[in-house]
Amino acid sequence: MANVVRPLMQLRRWHHRCSADAVFFHLLNLHSPPLLSSARLPYIAFFPSLSHCAHFRSRALKQHDFPSPSGSTDSDRDSDSSDITKKSRNEKKREARRAVRWGMELANFSPLQIKRILRVASLEQEVFDALMLVKRLGRDVREGKRRQFSYIGRLLRDVEPELMDGLIQATKDGDQSKFQELYSSETLAVGEDDEQEEEEIVSENNEEDSEYNLDLATRWFEGLVNKDIGITNEIYSLQGVEFDRQELRKLLRKVHTTQEQEGRVSSEENGKPDAAVISARRSLNRFLRDLVKQLSVE
Repeated sequence: MANVVRPLMQLRRWHHRCSADAVFFHLLNLHSPPLLSSARLPYIAFFPSLSHCAHFRSRALKQHDFPSPSGSTDSDRDSDSSDITKKSRNEKKREARRAVRWGMELANFSPLQIKRILRVASLEQEVFDALMLVKRLGRDVREGKRRQFSYIGRLLRDVEPELMDGLIQATKDGDQSKFQELYSSETLAVGEDDEQEEEEIVSENNEEDSEYNLDLATRWFEGLVNKDIGITNEIYSLQGVEFDRQELRKLLRKVHTTQEQEGRVSSEENGKPDAAVISARRSLNRFLRDLVKQLSVE
């Protein structure tokens, strides 16, 4: 019995300073194999205490979360990744705005100047057609212009920025030497060969220019005759070109007057247009075509 009580007293001293494994092996060393076989019941009583000791030990050895050696946490890494993504998104927005600005500046040039810039930048005919379309849109078509410039911006987004900025600035300044420097090695230098090439471009665009002028003059004519306020404001607010606004008002008033007189005439003439109406409309149309030609030259 003493052999059993003595280990229990020793166990009390070991309880707060040793692990469950150490206590278990200590008891094994104190008892002989025969005693172990005859004292199985007391050993069963030890196990709750041993379990408590093990539980106490596990709490003492609980590891705390320490920062990684690099000094950054997962949240920091996520924040850095988010910053990188945000920067990339902002960069794309800047590129899109820059391409739209290119389109707006190109639309201010003549068809020949646009053709030369697009040729040096190796851009497709699709870009030229899109620019010609936006040049035909009136100032009152704001939403349509906005969409068209956004489309042109998508077409110009992959252009080399330095090249396009240089071409646009050289065209604005009329700096032929700067424009020549921007040519690639495969492009002919400005000289006799380039002048011949420009003449070919002019001949190719003559029909396009005349068609554009005709469409614009027709749109203006119909807008004025139908008393479209947007068209009227667009024409009278033109800048960079001189024309007799008083003469335009006179011609337009004559068209309206003759049309009103024709409307009061009975249908005895089988609906044939009056000669005065035809003459007035022809004079107004001629004035508008001359104005469009002058505008394209400017």
